[in-house]
Amino acid sequence: MSDNGMKLDSQQPANGKHTARVILAILAAALIAFCVWAMSVYAQGGDPLAWATGSAAFQTTTEEGQPADQDAAVSQEASQALKLTTDDVYSALATLQFDGTDVSLEKGVARVVLSSDGIWVEEASSADAPDMVLVCAQRSAALAAWASEQGVGIPGATWICEDGTGAVRMAITMPTAGAPTTGDLATLLSAATGYGISGDAYAKLNADNISQFAGVAPTLPDGTAVSINANVTSAGENLSATDVATRQKDVSSGTVGVTGTGTSSGVGSSSSATGAQSGSSSAQSTQNAKVRVTVTIDARADGGSSSSYTVSLDPGATAYDALVATGAGVNARSTAMGIYVAAINGYAEKDQGGESGWKYAVNGSYPNYSAGSYTLADGDAVTWVYVTSA
Repeated sequence: MSDNGMKLDSQQPANGKHTARVILAILAAALIAFCVWAMSVYAQGGDPLAWATGSAAFQTTTEEGQPADQDAAVSQEASQALKLTTDDVYSALATLQFDGTDVSLEKGVARVVLSSDGIWVEEASSADAPDMVLVCAQRSAALAAWASEQGVGIPGATWICEDGTGAVRMAITMPTAGAPTTGDLATLLSAATGYGISGDAYAKLNADNISQFAGVAPTLPDGTAVSINANVTSAGENLSATDVATRQKDVSSGTVGVTGTGTSSGVGSSSSATGAQSGSSSAQSTQNAKVRVTVTIDARADGGSSSSYTVSLDPGATAYDALVATGAGVNARSTAMGIYVAAINGYAEKDQGGESGWKYAVNGSYPNYSAGSYTLADGDAVTWVYVTSA
């Protein structure tokens, strides 16, 4: 018995080692199986340790992750699909308010042009210059603020106000980013990207603390600058209620207005320098007093062409007035030396070097003062030529 007992005792360590090896083998197999499973879960975008956290929120399998991804995609698609129409803008105009003041405008008295580059509104107004300038600035700010709320990335709103003959009284571009919702005229103008006020309107504004032109000149949808006569004209503004109402009707119907072509049918370019235009009573009454001049615009030195026009102007019109009356897109600014023409039809100063730009001649002679100060006579020939050196 003792021998047998001794044999049994000697086998126990061997049996223990065997058991340990079996357990280790089982654990190794389980570990390998777990690793295989874990790799499979990871490959599917899941979290194999989610069971250990006790929270299903950490589970991110493909099936469970899809709703969030799809929501984000739908949100992005919806944002990209969000678009404005001109009808949306007209609806906004009918309810415009600035700091609690009603500055709305009916659809029948304005025209809207909408693109990804901005919103353009054209209207005719018979209001006195101080009221016109303030309301024009308030409307541009209110519209820019509304456009910003739409979240479609439109950069700015340009408001163009005319008199009864289509002469631009004021043009202002208000950026949608940071558009003011309160403030006086000076505050509004300082927030604008750029603006310009005609010589006739500015003279009646009688505000020494406000510049006539500032910032980047407002442009039409095609990128050409809105033509604004910086000088006081002999005809002055036509604020006749009848003529303004006719202009409003023509603008809203599209008979005249912003076309983006920079030709005589466009806003600003259709505005004669004298404020007189065919079809208005003032134009008819002064028809016999017109002076006819020829205007040549020569941009060949900047890669353009040369074109000639014959225009009719009121007595007292200037060489600059004649340029505007051609319908060309003109970018000009008022300086201490008078009106300065920086660009015509997109051909701008310094395009061909620091000394390049526009000069004008009358009957072959180059005056040494501003074109806005040169009064023309019947039969004069005005030439605007792009030069590459002074």
